[in-house]
Amino acid sequence: MKLKEINITQYKNLESLSISPHPCFNAFTGLNGMGKTNILDAIHYLCLAKSNFGRTERNNVMHGKDFFRLEGAFDNGDKVDKIIIKVKPPRLKQILKNGKLLDKISDHVGQYPVVMIAPKDKAALLESSMERRRIMDRVLSQTDKKYLDAIVEYNKWLKQRNALLKNSVDQNINRDLLDTYDAKIAPLAHFINETRNRFIEELRPVFLDFYARISHEIPGIRYVSQLNDNDYLSLAKDNFQKDLILKRSTTGIHRDDLYFSLNSYDLKTTASQGQLKSFALALKLAEFSFLKMKKGFVPIVILDDVFDKLDKERVEKLVKLLFKNEFGQVFISDTDKDRVLRIFKEADVDFNIFEVENGMITNTTNDEEKV
Repeated sequence: MKLKEINITQYKNLESLSISPHPCFNAFTGLNGMGKTNILDAIHYLCLAKSNFGRTERNNVMHGKDFFRLEGAFDNGDKVDKIIIKVKPPRLKQILKNGKLLDKISDHVGQYPVVMIAPKDKAALLESSMERRRIMDRVLSQTDKKYLDAIVEYNKWLKQRNALLKNSVDQNINRDLLDTYDAKIAPLAHFINETRNRFIEELRPVFLDFYARISHEIPGIRYVSQLNDNDYLSLAKDNFQKDLILKRSTTGIHRDDLYFSLNSYDLKTTASQGQLKSFALALKLAEFSFLKMKKGFVPIVILDDVFDKLDKERVEKLVKLLFKNEFGQVFISDTDKDRVLRIFKEADVDFNIFEVENGMITNTTNDEEKV
């Protein structure tokens, strides 16, 4: 699958931009704050109907405007799909595929798989359990429609359960309604738990292999869930009084986490910045392989500022991974055009380099100029 064209209107600092990417490697270079990352994020949004950075839709709209629009053409080999996404906060969000309005956003997710590697990935390893759960949800939502539907349905019932708890007075609560919510939640929670367990078991060996090609430490990844060894309904019953006091649900897959380790020690307490970056890169590359295997074609890969702060040895190993593992279409951002040009020349790959200034493309260098 290739992105043949993208037209960006009023997305962040990009007022009006049309790009025809190279089918192989594309780099966006320029100073910080010029819009390189915003272009990459627009590509991510076109693929998944959401920003990689968890921003509210209002913050994705150019300052002083009231909507943004993304148009793209995806070539899957058999045909070209035309996608249009129109967002006017706070309520309007429409996706059109080949001129037909999609009923649900979930009908779009997973059709154009993408993996984005960005500096924030390091922080996601260390921050909240919610960020680590997103690692699982991001991949599974693109490969398993049943999983995506289950997550949406689970969150709907959880929201209602939490509202019931929040509105309870003096520990008086409608137990029949609570039991109804739990009966809806239980099968969804166990399905999600089982799917996440299978995913981590499949992902782990691929992740370990990629990490070994980048660095020499021994990494680990483990899925932590209340439901690994317990029944949801039993846990909900046992935690009923606690939920009443806290006025929120303390049982369920929304409490799941991933535990990361390095040389058998907690990643949070032992890893250097370089090790964190290597860990995050290996995890993202494993996501790529998982998506490729499940979808049956090569996902788009987006690399935002990945070469910065990596030592020479790690950069060389990463470059070998990128150019020797049948990656398809790749989008890269970097502040150093000469570094990217040198990497492309040494790898002997076809490419376009787009220079970005103030949200505009000011110059393009392509593979014909690499000799």
